[in-house]
Amino acid sequence: MGIDILKEKFSLKGQTALITGSGRGIGKGLSTAMAKAGADIVVLDIIEENVHKTVEFLESTAGTKAYPYVADLSKTDMIPHYVQDILSDCGKIDILVNSAGIQVRKPALDFTLEEWNSVITIHLTASFAMAHAIVPGMIARGGGKIINIASLNCVMAVPNIIAYVAAKSGIGGLTRSMSVEWSQYNIRANAIGPGFTRTKLTEKLFQDPVKTKWVMDRIPMKRLADPENDLGYVAVFLASDASSYITGQIIYVDGGWLAS
Repeated sequence: MGIDILKEKFSLKGQTALITGSGRGIGKGLSTAMAKAGADIVVLDIIEENVHKTVEFLESTAGTKAYPYVADLSKTDMIPHYVQDILSDCGKIDILVNSAGIQVRKPALDFTLEEWNSVITIHLTASFAMAHAIVPGMIARGGGKIINIASLNCVMAVPNIIAYVAAKSGIGGLTRSMSVEWSQYNIRANAIGPGFTRTKLTEKLFQDPVKTKWVMDRIPMKRLADPENDLGYVAVFLASDASSYITGQIIYVDGGWLAS
């Protein structure tokens, strides 16, 4: 009996999760974990090949339904149309995960305004626009869950990624504001703050042996985060009934980085 109740609390069966940036990296790891917990997954990414590969992987691995969508979230005026098309196909969105991201690495004074805007748009503006388009449907159905992907850079900064640090700091405020405004509609908004994870966004960093050593020396657990096993199941927890009284929080999954 106890095991059955536990499984029920963490189950996402019957729910549909839209995960942006889910063609690879952290987004794909989150999608995999949530699919294994029973959710149908809307795989949304800008790279068509990655979208279809992830859909095939999820359906063969987890056996749940996966919907492929190619979208450019830098075109924020198109987001309501993307959402409308998705809803016409899958019918509902119970869980929104804002995971799409880009990175520009250079000294702050070398940033162009175009580069600044591109990073802010994908991480922060698109996250708001996705929620703005999806939340009315959640309200109509009696609730939902939003999970934003934050970062260690919500509370600490490193050189040469000023736009990313600003965007991720904004994600913290966005998450708290969503929580305060939408809790009355049974919508919970939380964020996950990943520690260092080897993805396309961090590829350039880990090509530098000096920076790689600095990162690994700073992590008490002496390893990088795994997108599915370390981050994905935290997303399952935040999307499930097991976290029904948690909202407005950032959960840092960093191997002890901030504690040290």
